[in-house]
Amino acid sequence: MSRQVTGAGGLLTVVLGAFGCFGVFWGCFAVLLADLSRALGLSPGPLGFALFLGAGASILSMAALGWTSDRLGRRRFLLIWSSVFGVGIAGLAAAGSYAALISALVVLYAASGLYDVGINAAAVDLEKTTGRRYMAVLHAAFSAGGVLGALSAGALLQAGLGFRQVYLLVLIPLGAVVLGVLSTAFPASHGPETGTKDGRYALFGNGPLLVVALVATLALLSEGEMEHWSGIYLRETVGLPALLGASGVAVFYGAMAVGRLGTAGAVARFGNRRTLMGAGLLTAGGMSLALATQEPALIVGGFLLVGLALSAVVPIAFSVAGELEPGRAGEAVSVVTTLGYGGFLMGPVIVGGLAELFGLRLALGTIAMAGALIFALSLQVGRRR
Repeated sequence: MSRQVTGAGGLLTVVLGAFGCFGVFWGCFAVLLADLSRALGLSPGPLGFALFLGAGASILSMAALGWTSDRLGRRRFLLIWSSVFGVGIAGLAAAGSYAALISALVVLYAASGLYDVGINAAAVDLEKTTGRRYMAVLHAAFSAGGVLGALSAGALLQAGLGFRQVYLLVLIPLGAVVLGVLSTAFPASHGPETGTKDGRYALFGNGPLLVVALVATLALLSEGEMEHWSGIYLRETVGLPALLGASGVAVFYGAMAVGRLGTAGAVARFGNRRTLMGAGLLTAGGMSLALATQEPALIVGGFLLVGLALSAVVPIAFSVAGELEPGRAGEAVSVVTTLGYGGFLMGPVIVGGLAELFGLRLALGTIAMAGALIFALSLQVGRRR
């Protein structure tokens, strides 16, 4: 038996596990952040600044090094950045000061951004190798991993395990991903030489690719706004009790996971462009419904529609990016990831500023506007190159 597993089945298993592990970490991270902040005695301001620095490192790393996924090959690229990602997780577990936290977050976020580029580029390769749509299913694995990570972290904390130990436990599935990558043969990358500065960043000037990236940016901006502000809206603006307020957030994420499982079927039936158009309209309509009423059932129902709609957008954007530049899929994915993640980071900030001026209900209307823009931009997807 050879050391490396070959065939699409083995590759699918490894990439599926890589997406799931990524979700497990970020689900844990969301739960454990309060414990980490409390242990270091941080107020929201210093914590937010540290997270901002980490996020900036992620954007810079993807812009500067995402192209190396094509140059190095998926296997080597993932081995490098999975390992650095593990170093960042261990750094979080060990952080005993504010300076140590910032250092750990910079390493963690930079590595996680490049890990994200690597797994999505590998997913594009998988789709090209098999001729089948897997991107939505893989992103559903990320969402499911997030649910598993969050629930597991909460249960472990409840059982008395320290948050630092929970961080370290995440290294177990990450180690399994590294072993899987080591034992799997990835398709060869045949991208052009990208040794010059112009070659590395030329795709940031590719018009059709930038349209796709902007669609992804609007979707991730909306996801970020929902993640940070939907619970606050339900509990403080609408006045729902804690359990009901949390239910709206849970419905949104559950809808994201379920919707991604159905995206492949929608794309097979309607195509990328029409599926994106429908997602944009459904996002706009669902958010308009949620903001136009005080009825809890209708608000949660609107959040459900938004989650189902947004679930399709980013996986399709990554697939289309790979199709636009088949020889430079890693670079194309890094363009979409870099710009899209910027939207995810800026969305909550935009809503916070607008809420100070106009109230949270009107501020969250930016999600409905983003849905309308996704619809308009989707009209261009697949029509020009």
